[in-house]
Amino acid sequence: MGASLNPRLKNYSVLVIKYFILTTYALTTFVPLWWTFSNSFRNNEQIFTQIRLFPESFDFTNYINVFKSTSIPQAFYNSISITLVSLVGLLVVLVPCAYVLARYRFKGAYLLYMFFALSIFIPNITVLASTFKLYQMLDLYGGKYGIAYTYIAHQLPFCVFLLVSYMRAIPVALEEAAIIDGCRTRDLLLRIILPLSRNGIVTISILSFISIWNDYIYALILLPKEQLRTLTVAAAFAKSEFLVDYGMMSAAVIITILPVIIIYLVLQDKIINGMAAGSVKG
Repeated sequence: MGASLNPRLKNYSVLVIKYFILTTYALTTFVPLWWTFSNSFRNNEQIFTQIRLFPESFDFTNYINVFKSTSIPQAFYNSISITLVSLVGLLVVLVPCAYVLARYRFKGAYLLYMFFALSIFIPNITVLASTFKLYQMLDLYGGKYGIAYTYIAHQLPFCVFLLVSYMRAIPVALEEAAIIDGCRTRDLLLRIILPLSRNGIVTISILSFISIWNDYIYALILLPKEQLRTLTVAAAFAKSEFLVDYGMMSAAVIITILPVIIIYLVLQDKIINGMAAGSVKG
């Protein structure tokens, strides 16, 4: 009897520890976010006087001031346009690259694939100085959409790694049948491979959107002009010259992360299923 209880007790203990770690992580993520949301309805005096997870009242003055006295509206447009241009450019480069690595065998193909795979582990911040110098040499520094090249380069390694695994899972017999019917390579990619890789492309697009939208350091360095600031940078400058209005800054932060939260809540199933499928295929 005791021997049969030990495995159950062990499994129960592991389960308790697992949920304790997950709950602790969830709280450390959610509580600061909720505290920021609460402060977005409060003024400096209320914030400095008492720490509260719920505001005294839902006063939208800070949100109104954000749109009236800061560059947040222009920054929101900049973030949307730069992110969309970057995503389009990423997909244009990514899809043919992943297809070639997934289907064609040529000298150096494996090394090229490993180059993309290993590049995932290189932190983006380590190439900031060289990127800055390169942008100055190529006269891209300060240009609104020039930063898209950097975002594409940052996202490409992981996206190639994930999309190649999707495309390798597509049965080769489908392509062979299409080729027998006279399908050209371009039509093969557009009519067969792309539709069957739709889940992977959607997952990649969502993750890349979140990553590009949340970027701060590259947007701060490569877009020095105030009218070209993205939302994350503009939120950091949402303050007056001599006073930091923490309530207004909290409102700016909430406005900045709100699109990401909405996208994740609406498409979280696709993200999770896409990542899971990409990890076991190929």
